[in-house]
Amino acid sequence: MEKKPKYDLVLFILLMALGFLPMLQGWLHFIPTKSLYGVTETAEKPEFELNAYRSGDYAKQAEAYTSEHFGFREPIIRLYNQYLWDFYHKTYAKDVVGGKKGWLYYPQSVRDYYGQELLCWHNSTDEAKEKFDREVKYLNWARSILKESGVDLLVFMAPEKGFLYPEFLPRGEKDTTTFNACDYFAQRFEETGFPHIEMTHWFQQIKDTVDYPLIPQAGAHWIFPSVYAVDSLSRLMGELKGIELPKIKIGEAYQIRDADHDYDNDLEELLNLAFPLRHPYGYCPRHEVSIEQESSNMKPKVLFIGNSYFWSMNLFVPFDEMFETTEFWYYFSTAYSGDSLTETTSVNHLDFIEKLLDFDYVVWFTTGNQMNKGTSDFAAKIILNLCYSKKELDKTYKHIFDSLGLATGTPIVDSNDRSQLWSTAYKIVFDHPERYFPELNADSLPKSRNPWSTCQTVIQNAKLEQVLLMEAHNIIEGKPLMRDMVDPEAKRRRVEHLVAEMIEEVKAKPLLMQQIEEKAAKNGISVEQQTLIDARWIVNRLIEKKYFSLEAP
Repeated sequence: MEKKPKYDLVLFILLMALGFLPMLQGWLHFIPTKSLYGVTETAEKPEFELNAYRSGDYAKQAEAYTSEHFGFREPIIRLYNQYLWDFYHKTYAKDVVGGKKGWLYYPQSVRDYYGQELLCWHNSTDEAKEKFDREVKYLNWARSILKESGVDLLVFMAPEKGFLYPEFLPRGEKDTTTFNACDYFAQRFEETGFPHIEMTHWFQQIKDTVDYPLIPQAGAHWIFPSVYAVDSLSRLMGELKGIELPKIKIGEAYQIRDADHDYDNDLEELLNLAFPLRHPYGYCPRHEVSIEQESSNMKPKVLFIGNSYFWSMNLFVPFDEMFETTEFWYYFSTAYSGDSLTETTSVNHLDFIEKLLDFDYVVWFTTGNQMNKGTSDFAAKIILNLCYSKKELDKTYKHIFDSLGLATGTPIVDSNDRSQLWSTAYKIVFDHPERYFPELNADSLPKSRNPWSTCQTVIQNAKLEQVLLMEAHNIIEGKPLMRDMVDPEAKRRRVEHLVAEMIEEVKAKPLLMQQIEEKAAKNGISVEQQTLIDARWIVNRLIEKKYFSLEAP
């Protein structure tokens, strides 16, 4: 008699294996899985404590940790996301909105098209216009002050996907009571003559002349079309200074590698699906890009301050061949410099004024929808730092910090609380600088200047002979010589005091000390002698411009 197959035993073993397999995967990770895209907050493994167990906190912490570390978490989440997307066209990705025919958008881009983004950042349209007008004024002032040191400030606004391809946006109702921030800034820049480039309208005009999307169907950023933007930017730079920059030459198309697709589908990656989406509209083509340089061309130093749209420009255009120096401050937070922009540091650790004045151009750029936030405090920061010394600004911030601390009614000892209070103090000043520096209420260019902004420019060319020329200029103009002023001994002591302070400031600036060392070697004198000469020249120059007073403080 034949024995029956033990189906129940086989089934039991299979079920047990399936049950324990995720546990083994969670411990051993013996099967490789594809990581999920996006930012996640990792839960720490809790330590067992009796009090936490009794209160239920341990159970909550253990549940949070287990939900992030169970076996096959990534493929399970991807399969679930695929189910939601295929059957309901729904996603839990906060930074992605699904449009028609598989097009993907940032939610802020969708809201901007329908006129809803502005009121996410401002209480009313009048408040927004007041803020934007103030920032346009500050940018024009900053440009004028920087021009005194040979630096050109300009604004660049990258194209907005929602306005380029509105036909694929999800359905929505336009808010006709608001206005478009990007258009408003562009109009105000035109009225005030501020140099700028607004790319959305130009890309709208050329989108039907090309057979590929200017911004990919499943991506948020421009890809190769960013090259056309850099070409426009370099032409504007040349016009501002009356020079010719190296020219961009676009060559033959080349095969796209798999790795190059990252920029084409960055929004799709955030969906974390199990299978890739269909892209009936294809990817953007790539072309060989080279730089043509003639003997009459000049390679300037350029500082970019802006968002992630910069990376596409840097990817396709060899900036090292086009510019002498390129530096990028990502969201005015992290500074990228050096070869291939691989060196990083916090912008807060840099000497703001010294860095700004070391470049020929400062390009502040953003995307259309981000203009709803204005310049994200950039306009206020740059005008405050250009007009007032660090000592004056720190005094103002400290006064507000102390006031906020008193308002809490309790001593601020926690480092996180102190950090939050400092951030609030800065924000209060940046939102309304004119309340703390009344000079900024006027419509005319402020007369105040941060003395160091003049020092940085002067020191690069300072020579002892120039001091003598300045005194000769006083004779020609019928002005008294400095050495013949009233109370020459008091004047001498005041100047020596200022020179001593200036020497200490100069020594604290590594970049300036490097320049001084080079000049000392060229002039055949010691670094100390060259530092003293430069410090004396700077002080005399600042006295002449009335930035320093000869009266003892």
